[in-house]
Parts: sequence; structure tokens; C-alpha cells
Amino acid sequence: MKVKISTAQYFKMMNDHMTSQQSKIAELQSQLSVGKKNVTPSTDVKATTSTLKLSRVISQQEDDISNLQNVNAGYKEEEAVMMSMVDMLRRMEDISVAARSETYGASELEIFAIEVEGYMDDIRGLANRRDSNGHYMFSGTKVSTLPFTKQADGTVVYNGNQTEPTLELDTGYQLPLSISGKKLAGVVTRTVGGVTTKNDMFKVMQDFVTALKADNKTGVDLAVDELQEVSRNLNKNLVDNGLRQNLVEERRDIAEEKIVIYKGLLSDARDVDYASAITQLSSDMLALEAAQSTFAKVSQLSILNFIR
Repeated sequence: MKVKISTAQYFKMMNDHMTSQQSKIAELQSQLSVGKKNVTPSTDVKATTSTLKLSRVISQQEDDISNLQNVNAGYKEEEAVMMSMVDMLRRMEDISVAARSETYGASELEIFAIEVEGYMDDIRGLANRRDSNGHYMFSGTKVSTLPFTKQADGTVVYNGNQTEPTLELDTGYQLPLSISGKKLAGVVTRTVGGVTTKNDMFKVMQDFVTALKADNKTGVDLAVDELQEVSRNLNKNLVDNGLRQNLVEERRDIAEEKIVIYKGLLSDARDVDYASAITQLSSDMLALEAAQSTFAKVSQLSILNFIR
């Protein structure tokens, strides 16, 4: 069965076709002018959604990098604090070795005691340091609580907790921010007369001062070994700090690599391929010109037929 198309229908079809071609050309020209495929969300909903998702992921990775840089700055500050402590512990160890000999008398040991007390106060001051956010570095999660306080009898008490603060990255990984004061001060096991006690570095230092003032060679001998144990604990914490710094560097490298990959995907989803777009624009313009030419010829024939 033959289907007849009226002149009016034909004109409408041709007009719709040209309008469609003109829209395609306008869209391509708009995309070429801004360099983006999706001029408006309605242009391509799927591509726009992908673009938004990729942009969100890139933003998350950039936030992670910023957070990691801040965390690493905190690690370096923690490292500097512990390095200062190690230097003072090294001097105390030298004093303990010298004091155990018979070279020095009570007056010299008293001078050593004053020096060690000074180091003990300095170390406590370092252990009570705040970070760039004003939080105490070694209080665990009790960041607003002064970690170490000196009592009237000279003993030092830890007021923080053993829970170490963490930062959660977008991957769900929990990154430790700092060590607790409990871990910093360490535990030194002492057995005297069959009695075993657990002491931290401040107790070791305080007992060393007491032994020096009393010219107690047994106490000084005990301090020699215990100060070495305190130093080993601080060095162990420094190694842990270095590992955490390496971990941060690795996580940052991974985040930066992800950004490069995601930006490449984002470019594919959003940015215009100029060579392809220009070729398509040329093709669409030729098609429009052909349609306009055909429409003009048909229009002329129709007018002539009407005149006749």
C-alpha cells in the first residue's frame, strides 16, 4: 500500500530535520566554546552524573592529602620532642656511669643530682607539649588534659589515657595521630629483694636523683641499667614514629596517583575531543546545508505548481 505525504507534511518533516540539525550544531559550537561536553546537566544526564561522582572522589583525595600533610607535621613535632628527650637521657646515662665510680664525692654527686633534676623537669615539660591545634600531644584522647603533673613529694603522675587518637581516611583506614603518654613514659620492671614493681621513666629519674643525693651506690648502679631501658623505649618510639611518617608518605603517594587517574577519567567524561567535535560539526553543517538546499528547491517547485 502506497502512503501519500502531503506537501504540508513534507515541509513539516523537512523543517523538523533542519531544526534538529541546527540544535546539534548549536550544541557542538557551545561545547567547543567552553571545552566541555556537558554544557548543561540535561545535555547528558549519565555523563554529568559520572562527572559529579569523579569530582567528589577527587575532592575526597585532596582532603586526604591535606589531612596527611597535617598529620605528618604532627609526627615531625613528636619526633623532635622525643629526640630532645633522648639527648637528655644520654647525658643522664653518662652521669650514672660516672657517679658509680669512686672518683666523685658527695658534693659532686649533689651537683649531678641538681643537673638530673633539671633534665627531669625539662623532659616533663616536653611531655606536656601542645600541638599546633592547642591539644596536648601525649594525653591520648584526653587532649585538653595536662598529661604529666608533679606532686608535692616529687613524683610525676600521668593524667591522660592509653587510647591513641586516630584519623579516618576516606578508605576507612584508621591512621594513628600520636602515642599516649603511657607509651612515651614506658614501663621499667624493677626487682629488688624479691619484690617486683613497674615504674615509668619519671620514677626512674626521681629515684636516680634520690640515690645521688644520698650517695647510694646501689641506687646509682640500678639507675645505670634502668636509664638504658628508658632510652631503649624512647628509641623504640622514635622508630615507630619513623614508620608512621613512611606510612603517611605512602598514603599520600597513593592519593596523588588516584587523583591523576580520576582526573584522566574526568577529562574523558567532561572535556571535549576537539578533533572529533570539529569533524562532527563540519558533517552536521554539511547535512544542514543539504537539507536547506533541498527544502529550497522543493519550495520553489511547489510555488510554481501553485502558480500554474
